[in-house]
Amino acid sequence: MASQPLLKSSSKASYGSESVEMANKKSVTPLSMSKSAEFPPGTSMFRDQRRRVDFVLVYKDDADEGSVEMREYFHTELRKAGLHLEEIAPEMDESTSSEAGLYWILIHAPTAVLMRHAEEMGWKMPVRIADDDNEARLCDPGIFKTPLDTHRRIPDYYAALFRRDLLKNFLNYDKPNKLFSNAQRGRLVYDILQEALFSENSSDLGIDKLLETNVYLAAFPPHEGHYSPEEQEPDADDQPETARQELRRYWARWGVWYKNQPLDHIKEYFGEAVAFYFAWLGMYTVWLIPAALFGLFVVVYGAATLSSSPVVNQTCSSTLDMCPTCKRCDVALVNASCIYAKLSRLFDNEFTLAFAVIMSFWATFFLEFWKRKTIQLAYRWDVLGEEEEAERPRPQYCIKATGEAPNPITGRTEPYFPPSSRTPRFLTGWSIIAVMFVLLLILVIGVIFYRTIILVVFLGSSFRAEAPVLTSLTGSILNLVVIIIMSFIYSKLATFLTNWEMHRTDDDYNYHLTMKMYLFEFVNYYSSLFYIAFFKGRFSGYPCDYTTVFGFRLEQCTVSGCFYELSQQLLIILVGKQIFNNFMEIVVPKIKVLYAKWKMKRMYGSIVENEQWKRDFYECEDFGGLFGEYLEMVIQFGFVTVFVAAMPLAPLFSLLNNIVEIRLDARKFITQYRRPVAMKADGIGIWQTIISTVATFAVVANAFLIAFTSEIIPEVFYRYVGPTGNMDGYVHHLLSKYNNETNGTGHCISYGLRQANTNTCYYKKYSNQEYYYHLLLVRTVFVILFEHFVFGIVRLIDLFVPDIPRSLYLKIKREEYLAKSALSEDVNSPPPDQGEKSFA
Repeated sequence: MASQPLLKSSSKASYGSESVEMANKKSVTPLSMSKSAEFPPGTSMFRDQRRRVDFVLVYKDDADEGSVEMREYFHTELRKAGLHLEEIAPEMDESTSSEAGLYWILIHAPTAVLMRHAEEMGWKMPVRIADDDNEARLCDPGIFKTPLDTHRRIPDYYAALFRRDLLKNFLNYDKPNKLFSNAQRGRLVYDILQEALFSENSSDLGIDKLLETNVYLAAFPPHEGHYSPEEQEPDADDQPETARQELRRYWARWGVWYKNQPLDHIKEYFGEAVAFYFAWLGMYTVWLIPAALFGLFVVVYGAATLSSSPVVNQTCSSTLDMCPTCKRCDVALVNASCIYAKLSRLFDNEFTLAFAVIMSFWATFFLEFWKRKTIQLAYRWDVLGEEEEAERPRPQYCIKATGEAPNPITGRTEPYFPPSSRTPRFLTGWSIIAVMFVLLLILVIGVIFYRTIILVVFLGSSFRAEAPVLTSLTGSILNLVVIIIMSFIYSKLATFLTNWEMHRTDDDYNYHLTMKMYLFEFVNYYSSLFYIAFFKGRFSGYPCDYTTVFGFRLEQCTVSGCFYELSQQLLIILVGKQIFNNFMEIVVPKIKVLYAKWKMKRMYGSIVENEQWKRDFYECEDFGGLFGEYLEMVIQFGFVTVFVAAMPLAPLFSLLNNIVEIRLDARKFITQYRRPVAMKADGIGIWQTIISTVATFAVVANAFLIAFTSEIIPEVFYRYVGPTGNMDGYVHHLLSKYNNETNGTGHCISYGLRQANTNTCYYKKYSNQEYYYHLLLVRTVFVILFEHFVFGIVRLIDLFVPDIPRSLYLKIKREEYLAKSALSEDVNSPPPDQGEKSFA
């Protein structure tokens, strides 16, 4: 193939200083406006059907002269940058007028403009397809291969920094409409919009600031056609499926729940940031499968061995009297705790320790493999090792900044808010956060008091026999309601405080918001679990010396301990949270969309929805980012790892939820959200650090849970060190005798001993103190050995298993070599063979 000449319009002198007329005249070139050019199916077009719509701006015509002037100045600057603008005025009918209607600014970027900007941003572009024997094909996490990979396979490319003077060496150099994908075009146009001024002040720039001040109502790249083929325009029936329809068919559909995710296609349509989220969620879900199966085995084993458990049999057959726990309580037999002993046995049996150890390794292994997967995907998507761009100030920061100062990187004058003014705001914000933490702990204590009071109420009613179960169940539900309400309130407060702290860049803003939200949610969701696991029943006191607060006794555990109650609390919070979140993600968005369409129709009259950008605006809501999605999954990750020993079924419920979550999130991105700008990313960002911290903390938490909450260590210790040499008398060994005649006082009698037929009762406390301290030593040694063993293995893995596999390391070096070779070829030599190896 003979080499093609470079584009004449790629000269840097062609941009930035030309008049509006020259910009429009120059852009009409065979490269960007050829009638025979092929566009991907579903591409939105200008009226001339020769230029594609890369971005859409929406505004309402109002009488605000300031907004009008800013828009006119902004449009002029966009034309100077080489962009084409086409304005669509509202149609006149009986129910609307041009003064009250919506205006649409359609934006098209000529390929020459995109090339210049891609070169300035240091983008990597494909120079040739990877060799078949060296192609780093990555299996998307899942059970079966997605049909979309077979239907429209995206090859792996070697890439190099884009250079216009070496254009012929890049793939599709002679196919301008395929040189950049639609997602890439939207991202490049967005960057141009972010750099354009809207006044003579050099700090007044960026579409985000105009959106923040309501100069524009929306700004977004259009979707590629309707997600349903049935909704296509009548003359498009014979057209092939669009990329959006392919993702809808092969990814965002319940019928493919067992299929792999087409990560390459997600990245191609939505960008690397969204693709990394679904890659992480998919891999996490697949890794839950063995954890869920093992957890289910633990529960099944516990149920199968109920009848042969010595502890359960002794508890259910004991006729010893337990001391009353309140003034209205009767003396109860030990066998009243039979149901709790059986429930505890389901989750707390011989395999619970092995399950806790395996899940500790599971969390650390998952993180190690995810690191490797991250590097593989970053390499495949050409974002590995990319240097971060100098971030622009956030629009909220620009609006509220009190001064101006030059940017130390770019030298451009930007809005500036001095640190001396930020520090008091920062300290005040975290002081308010501390108050919220105290309030949250007060609410947890309030739930504890509720349980104490409601127990007395149930004991004085006809539900006396079911009082403990009802108290625990209603307390757990109340705690879930408090968690949901506090989460909603705090999310609003955290957002307000983070805005008030005046963080300059999005990275700083997202970091502080994430830390505020996750720390609070950690305490919000897990505080009640920590109370039951490590504090409940340990400070309640003993007969004649009960611990009271405001006249109420502190809660205590049954003979079988608090393990069953911890399991119940975790199950209710985990499953209840999942049900609530799924309701909010399925029902609420549909209601919001219906309301928005009704509101738009009421305000602007009949809605014409033939154009895709109008459908996107009316039928879809703005994409709010991935923060909420990550936060939900990381909280779930904590349930699966930190308290998994108390609820072996947590991985199973999380697996079932995530199977739904993947397709539910996919449907939202395809059908409910406007198309987000395809942002680059080389991983999951700060969430990687948070997940690693949770996994480390989970090892310690599970060690303490097994040692001090579970009955595994006491049972094993009694079997080999106890007086009988087996499990005989184990339950009796847990109890101490109280005699009212020798130890009692009037105060003790008022607690109910006078209702008994005997002056002797038992309460939970080791009668042999020396045995108790020996057991305490064993528990402490177990914690130390457990965490040192797990952390030692993890350290060995870090030492001997590199984050970058050697095969991938060689591929990276080979790509660097081939990319340099391709770009160093003589301009008159034939370009690399391209054939059908394109993203289209």
